Formats: sequence, structure tokens, C-alpha cells
Amino acid sequence: MRETPAPPRAPRPFLTFFVSLACSAVVLGMLLLWDHKVLDLHNAREDVKRLDLQIAERARENGELRLAIEAAIRHQFPAERVAREELHLVHPEDLVLLYPAGSLSAKKEPRPSDFRRVRPAPSPAERPVPR
Repeated sequence: MRETPAPPRAPRPFLTFFVSLACSAVVLGMLLLWDHKVLDLHNAREDVKRLDLQIAERARENGELRLAIEAAIRHQFPAERVAREELHLVHPEDLVLLYPAGSLSAKKEPRPSDFRRVRPAPSPAERPVPR
């Protein structure tokens, strides 16, 4: 007698779907990585971010330079103002007037609080006798 063959296995659609999905993902990932377009795109985006930062920095510098040009046109030189007012420097063609100390300010009357108290000197009777 012959044995009857085993009945065919029932198909497993979910298992087949997930195995197919995993194989497709692996194949797609290999294609993308071997093509190097994904890495090039990432590098290009990083370059764009870096260049945007440089453009913003240059725009800020241009604004400062425009303000300096406008001030120079109006004869307002910030370096000259700093040199004169903060560093007390003088241009060689300037006339310098020197005033003695206190000549430009009003004389103030001395107040009692301006003086220190001084102890009176001890009398000869109070002095210690050297031995």
C-alpha cells in the first residue's frame, strides 16, 4: 500500500509579506548606499547650512560697513572720537590749552568734616620718664 501524501501546508500570507518587505528594504538600502546619492545629498545639505551662516555673517558685516561709510560721509569718525575722548589723544594740528589744576572749578570752602581731629600733645607732666 501506498502512503497518502501529506496535505499541502496552508499559505502564511503575513509571514510572506514581512519576509518580502525585509528583503525589499535590504535591496533598496544597498542600492541607495552603492549609488552614494544619499550621502551626497546629506553633504550638500550640510554645505547649504554652512553657507547660509556665512551669508548671514557677511550681511551683518556689510551693515556695519554701510554705517561706517555713512558716518564718514557725515564726518563722524568713531575712531577719532574714541581717540580724543577716551584715550585723550590729540591731532598734531590741534591747539591744546593747558589749565592749572583747580583753575576751571570754583574754589570750595573748607568744611569742618574735611579736617582730621588731632589729639593734643601731652603736657610735660604726663610724659613718661625714660629710665
